[in-house]
Amino acid sequence: MLNAYDDAFDRTRLMVRYPGADNKAHDLGYHDDSFAYSTLPGPGWHFMDLMRQAGTTDKWRTNPNGGELRPELQGCLFNSPMDCPGDGDKDFGTSVAQTHATWLLNHHAFSPGYTGAAYDQALKGAKSLGYELRVTAVRTEQRGRGLDLAVRISNDGVAPFPYDWPVQVAAAGRDGRIARTWTTSRKLTRVMPGEPAELTASLPLGLPKGDHTLVLRAANPLRNGVPLRFANADQDTTVPGWLTLGRINVS
Repeated sequence: MLNAYDDAFDRTRLMVRYPGADNKAHDLGYHDDSFAYSTLPGPGWHFMDLMRQAGTTDKWRTNPNGGELRPELQGCLFNSPMDCPGDGDKDFGTSVAQTHATWLLNHHAFSPGYTGAAYDQALKGAKSLGYELRVTAVRTEQRGRGLDLAVRISNDGVAPFPYDWPVQVAAAGRDGRIARTWTTSRKLTRVMPGEPAELTASLPLGLPKGDHTLVLRAANPLRNGVPLRFANADQDTTVPGWLTLGRINVS
């Protein structure tokens, strides 16, 4: 069954419940169905115990991990964790750090929902998941009719972006309309937490004379899909859904 699913799904990310020797080599992530309760290592059967036994603790670099916040903890963990029932971990932050979780189910957040300090803590916890991509430097150099572009990106999250959406650069005119778009071969999935990466591209300009603003995005292949947003103040300032990189002048 693992072989069949792995062979059939090359675009959609899949996960299995338990890490083990039988799935270590498959293109599959893992789903911790008892998150923050039996996640951290110790008794030998917790999620991270199994990850270490299977040799899959670094698999998050290529396959996303996720799961569900243990239902008994959903209503209390972000308010008074010591009052939560049972003898589980009850440590959300460390569980996120060790699993590198990209997403979690948490039904309580939507029904009945959180209020006050618990809402603030739950929101903080949600933002700690997955990726947080930020452009830290941009370098451009015009060469004849071409433009060499280098963009340095850091990932301040706990996991890489999970999909190879097309990374695009565009030039917008003074009116905010895009004059030309280039699709690069760069992949955001390679930008690891704590390991800044430089994305480079050589672009044929073919633009009218004058000032243009360079913008960047990872194009969501889903029609009307939610755009990826970089953790920069210049996100959406020139064109909605795009990060502003800077201006160039074509003479």
